[in-house]
Amino acid sequence: MTQDASPETVLGDFVRSNSIAFLGVTAEMVREGTNFAMKLRDEQGRTQSLPVVRTVGSRRMQQYLTVDGTRHVRLPVAYDLVNRRWMHLNGSFFYPDGTDFRHHVTEWNSNCIFCHNTKAVPGYDWEKKTWDSQVAELGIGCGSCHGPALDHVRLAAKPATKQLWLDHAGDAPPKQIVHPGKIDSDRAMQICGHCHGQRVPQPLDRIREIMTTGDPYDAGEDLHAFFAPIQKETKVGAMGFDTRFWGDGSPRLSAFEYQGLLRSKCHSSGQPGNRITCISCHSMHGGDPKGMIKERNRSNAACTTCHPKLSSTPNLIAHTRHSSGSAGSSCYECHMPKVTFGVMDAHRTHDISIPRPGDTFVLGKPNACNQCHLDKSVNWAIRESSRLWPKSSAIGMVGPGQFNEPEAARAIAAGDALVRGLTARALGGMNTNEASIDFAGPLLMQAMRDRYPIVRYFAANGLAAVDPKLPKPDYLAAPAAREASVNAWTNRFDAGTLLRVKELYDRLSSGRVETDIQVGE
Repeated sequence: MTQDASPETVLGDFVRSNSIAFLGVTAEMVREGTNFAMKLRDEQGRTQSLPVVRTVGSRRMQQYLTVDGTRHVRLPVAYDLVNRRWMHLNGSFFYPDGTDFRHHVTEWNSNCIFCHNTKAVPGYDWEKKTWDSQVAELGIGCGSCHGPALDHVRLAAKPATKQLWLDHAGDAPPKQIVHPGKIDSDRAMQICGHCHGQRVPQPLDRIREIMTTGDPYDAGEDLHAFFAPIQKETKVGAMGFDTRFWGDGSPRLSAFEYQGLLRSKCHSSGQPGNRITCISCHSMHGGDPKGMIKERNRSNAACTTCHPKLSSTPNLIAHTRHSSGSAGSSCYECHMPKVTFGVMDAHRTHDISIPRPGDTFVLGKPNACNQCHLDKSVNWAIRESSRLWPKSSAIGMVGPGQFNEPEAARAIAAGDALVRGLTARALGGMNTNEASIDFAGPLLMQAMRDRYPIVRYFAANGLAAVDPKLPKPDYLAAPAAREASVNAWTNRFDAGTLLRVKELYDRLSSGRVETDIQVGE
């Protein structure tokens, strides 16, 4: 996750396609031998050369750190490892189009150091206002999950002690290593929640101590003795966190998985100390890096371990009212839909709950049914849910007029930018038959005009999936160039369809009130 910059660790293209112009500034990434730098030039011709000393990330995107005095500072241009291109961080985080090229410059010592490294000690001197930051290990090392290991290593160096451990001898000294699979399940989940559950110090004024002497938490301890997980109602001074949660308090963003699981009945109804936890599904030593989940747990087997009756196909069909093998019979799709955002993608919520389409107009939260049935309305989903599952659905509860429209059209025109982004992402994953293309394509063209770059990112990817032969629009291009790239798609769709979609979009977006969400990773 965090590495010193070297030819082996720097994954961005610093040699060929190595520049980007954005908001009046041109960034050129250069390599000189084994050294790397980012050179910035503004419209007045002023230049600045910033050495790249560290990297953050190595799978989806890679960010770069420079040094400013005693501080490490994140630079505003990163490399998209999936699409193999440079991007301003405005194109990765959930921020609207801005005017400040340096908006996403961030101090690493007071922020990123905590979750992207092992045992952070920021080392801030409150009088001199300088940093002497240290970590036990750059990146997420063994100690992040298993606790401090120096004493364990010293003991293991003694052949007699090592043999006693191998023999499971009763008089062997303690190994002093935390095994998340062999401790109280709630404490095990807190190990993950330490980083996958954004938090504030407990009490708040502990922040001064933490910024100086470091993060006090070690794996296996009671996380809540040091930190409180951020919730919808959390306040730090005048700053609130409500835009990071849906109307019911479930998370809208990744890095809040801990809060989601704490809310779920799967967790809360279990026996404290012996209930579902992160490693019930995830595997740190053997899972696919994309989610750290073993192949078995990518199926319904992850849920049927606790709900064995549903492993029978007839029982599954009776429960889901969908054919076996379809998305409608996937536990994940129905109970953990992709309604959270993080790292340039939509992710599954960990607030495991029953699908309730009415949540969309009551709470502003996308619902699992319409994540698949994008061409149907929310009110259609409410009526169908009432018909198929009368005991668990609110019969007769329907939303106002706009919720009679196809949900993809209503949501792509919604005032909530995150709803628009998640909808563009879902549209891009629709079946590529011609009917789906004619429905999704024109809506994605409208989304390419959104003022949030990440919404345009999902729209551009969706259009590329619709027709790989046409040029993929550049979601970070200047407005005129962006509009020209969208217009290049005009002949791909029926003129009447384009007109109807535009009229529908204009009608649904007319007078909308923007709900900004401005959150970086």
